[in-house]
Amino acid sequence: MTFPSQALLAWYAEFGRTHLPWRMTRDPYRVLVSEFMLQQTQVERVLPLYEAFIARFPDFPTLASADAADVVRMWRGLGYNSRALRLHRIARIVVAAGGSLPHEREALLALPGIGPYTAAALRAFAFERDDVALDTNLRRVVHRVLLGLEHPPRASERELDALLRSALPAGSAHDWNSALMDLGATLCTARAPKCLVCPLRDACVAAPIDPAMLAIVARKHAKKKTPQEALPFEQTQRFLRGRVIDRLRDLAPDASISLAALEADLRSIVTPARVPEIAAIVQALIRDGFVAERAGEYTLQP
Repeated sequence: MTFPSQALLAWYAEFGRTHLPWRMTRDPYRVLVSEFMLQQTQVERVLPLYEAFIARFPDFPTLASADAADVVRMWRGLGYNSRALRLHRIARIVVAAGGSLPHEREALLALPGIGPYTAAALRAFAFERDDVALDTNLRRVVHRVLLGLEHPPRASERELDALLRSALPAGSAHDWNSALMDLGATLCTARAPKCLVCPLRDACVAAPIDPAMLAIVARKHAKKKTPQEALPFEQTQRFLRGRVIDRLRDLAPDASISLAALEADLRSIVTPARVPEIAAIVQALIRDGFVAERAGEYTLQP
């Protein structure tokens, strides 16, 4: 079956989220910032933080010359703070290499924090190369349209990637990838697909999808969560790690805080049983390059 790319592109031209600031630019720096911010973070949450970050660090040289601590401060509200440090490292690598982000796949993959998806997204969105940014939305849409419901999967990730590459109209990677992402995020959603208004319905093997049946099949094939994943977020290591970084963000640039004061400040948001974990979190943050120790006190790594 042929993938209905032209119907998809026509829908995107009328209904796609073309107003998003990272969709309106081909600046590799701005596209890179957006891709790092959008990893596991919703668009609505990213929008104001992206605009503020770009205003503070408008290009690779400005970001490269900034202290890591300032970059982490500007990352507040996005979570997964390691992304900020990797983005900062990329800026310094790019500036040292002449100031231009490479467009070759292998060169992009050699940069910190850039995996196959981000490399493909940069090639498609910043450089308009014919590449496929195979994310969750793209996998779901192509599987449903060409193969039927994704539970159980009828194709591997490599096979889905090949199907999408064969469907990609030459020279249309930016809008085509964007369109598939938007369709998966707004109409062909995981749990409540809107088949009646989907532009691909007539060509879709899975349509129309019964949401009740989809829920039953999805539960049957759902991956079991690890004990850590099953915890409420407030009880996870990531939550506590984030609160420690937030407290250090609140310090003046030249200030530091003792472990005892840090523990005292966090007692209002963590249970007493978790307070002893803070010391280990701080040491882990030192190893990861977030925190510096000076005279027995702690601050964000400059």
